[in-house]
Amino acid sequence: MTILAFIGGCAPTSSLQKLKNTPDSAIIDDAGLVYQKDSVLLDIAQWSDKQNLSQAEVFSAAGQLESSNKVLDNINPENLNNRRFVTFTLLAARNYSAQFKMQLAAEKLDNPRFKSLIGRQGTELKQKILNTQADVAFANGNYYQAIENLIALGRLAKRKSHIRNIHDKIWAVTVRMPYQQLKQKNAKGFVLNGWLDLSANSRLFQTHPDEQSYILSQWRRSWKGHPASKVPPTFFGRSTFWNSNPDQIALLLPLQDDYYTPSQSIIQGFMSAYYQTMNLEGKKSLNLPELRLYDTSNRTISDVYNQAVDDGMEMVIGPLRQSEVKDLILTGDLPLPTLTLNRLENEQATKIENLFQFGLSTLDELKQIADRAWIKGHRNILMIAPENSWGKRSSEFFKQHWTSRGGDLTADVLYPLSVNDFTKLLKKPLHIDLSENRGLAIKRFINSRVNYTARRRQDIDLVVMLGYPLKARQIKPALDFLYASDVPVIASSHIYNGVNQVGLDRDLSGVEFSSMPWTLSGQLPIDLQPDNQLHTAYRHLYALGHDSFLIARNLNNLELSKSLPLFGSTGLLSLKEGAITREQKWAKFERGKAIEIY
Repeated sequence: MTILAFIGGCAPTSSLQKLKNTPDSAIIDDAGLVYQKDSVLLDIAQWSDKQNLSQAEVFSAAGQLESSNKVLDNINPENLNNRRFVTFTLLAARNYSAQFKMQLAAEKLDNPRFKSLIGRQGTELKQKILNTQADVAFANGNYYQAIENLIALGRLAKRKSHIRNIHDKIWAVTVRMPYQQLKQKNAKGFVLNGWLDLSANSRLFQTHPDEQSYILSQWRRSWKGHPASKVPPTFFGRSTFWNSNPDQIALLLPLQDDYYTPSQSIIQGFMSAYYQTMNLEGKKSLNLPELRLYDTSNRTISDVYNQAVDDGMEMVIGPLRQSEVKDLILTGDLPLPTLTLNRLENEQATKIENLFQFGLSTLDELKQIADRAWIKGHRNILMIAPENSWGKRSSEFFKQHWTSRGGDLTADVLYPLSVNDFTKLLKKPLHIDLSENRGLAIKRFINSRVNYTARRRQDIDLVVMLGYPLKARQIKPALDFLYASDVPVIASSHIYNGVNQVGLDRDLSGVEFSSMPWTLSGQLPIDLQPDNQLHTAYRHLYALGHDSFLIARNLNNLELSKSLPLFGSTGLLSLKEGAITREQKWAKFERGKAIEIY
């Protein structure tokens, strides 16, 4: 209205006279020319959206993603021509990706108009689009789609170095895929199937790293003309693969009293990996190391370690107890490559030669839980953990880590292992007791017949739960009973032992958890088979033993390929500053079954 009034105010008298006889759908400029009102308003809107798009690009380039998104939200895509619409969509998708809002990014890229315009763009813009599509698809767990996008990107590349970079990116996707997906028989296309086949063969022989070059040469015979046959990923481009394959490995473990069962679980897992490697097709002739077991129960770790050195051992796996790891670190540089089976948060350890720390650190999981919670927009958390040294240490670590990034630990509950009724324990942190007291007051002073339903506090948007299955199955129903069924729950890997118990786990439906790959079907080439009667903690130690053999065979390769993890049974394994870190999978209970999510 302001613009039209301004135009009318500036128009000469003759134009104003003409305006009286002009239809409402038209306006007249200063020269007396008649324009359709809708056309003028559309031009103004298009000009405004064009300016907004430019401003959104400036904000995004400066890292001000929220500001960029707000500007984009005020743009009407219908006012943008095709070129600007592509820019608009790609910018929105990249902004969301940078904010880890991958589902929103995927929705933008799935717009029908955008998809119809991709083929009309120039090579440079196509490459940006395909890169973005691949990143978003991978982050959302659409591995096949990510690879297909990268394959299309590879077809646009001209230089061999660019093609190799793209092939390295494809390989980085495949090394993170579950084995069952690599063996998919219904994948579309010659090139995609070739990549899956190569990665499946490579995965099967992870514990034979010196066989990788041979695997590539054998694969090339069946996949002539495949892009990777001409330009293989850098992973296969080394002149040699280093296989630690020492002739003698020492296992240092406490074999008596309380540590007998956990140590036996580790040994059984280690030996399962050992025999799987021995029995791979056509590889029985390969030499595997001899093993010697040393009991650390009643001797100092220094004495046992020195004996292993004197006995001619070439690698040490262990010790297990934290106190032993600490004592070993205090001895300084080590003469043999040593993979401990526990981890300390100790900066000194990163400087010790030949020391590699590995263990089932809950702190690694808590960092991943915090990252996931933050990305999903949660800020106010109720923490529930057992009242023991593990629970207290984990709870305190999470509190410090979460609050340091700006979150709030609204309530912190430590439960005794003897507790069976969690409703009493959780009433106070959920403020149910305060709500009930208000209800009693209303009945007492207003009307005793008033029906009153208690309410929980509304400032909690996530529950983080630590505990083994037995306690977890009691905590989740208690939360539901106390009016918190709508609050999402994330748990650590301790909640699931890999045994499918639909009847018992129905009470956990909706709970997300950080999951060790071995507990989910189809992740590994050969499923692990720990004793079903073992406690969850010991079943996980079986997986720890299994992975210790895998790492022992690939220590140098982990150092050379810092961006490529090993697909282990306890997680995706990487080496960083002398410690093996575990990136775990994500799973969720649905109708009592644990399924992988992204």
